[in-house]
Amino acid sequence: MNDEIYQYALQKIECDSQFKPIGCYGNSRGSTGPTGPTGPTGPQGPASITIGTTTTGAPGTSAAVTNSGTNQNSILNFVIPAGATDAMS
Repeated sequence: MNDEIYQYALQKIECDSQFKPIGCYGNSRGSTGPTGPTGPTGPQGPASITIGTTTTGAPGTSAAVTNSGTNQNSILNFVIPAGATDAMS
């Protein structure tokens, strides 16, 4: 198969796909419509995030993070489990 036929076939496959690249034959679409209205403002996030304590938990337990502050001024406390002890120690 020569390169010209290959390139035509490749472009035909791309142009027949759902996501048509710019330059496809027959790839016409209407003009862009007007911009819609701005949506509502989302909720206020925290004003501050502070790291509180970091504690070592028992081996095999789950890690945990708790907030001892408020929703606006978070103080995050972490519990990180200890690793298992080697039997050779």
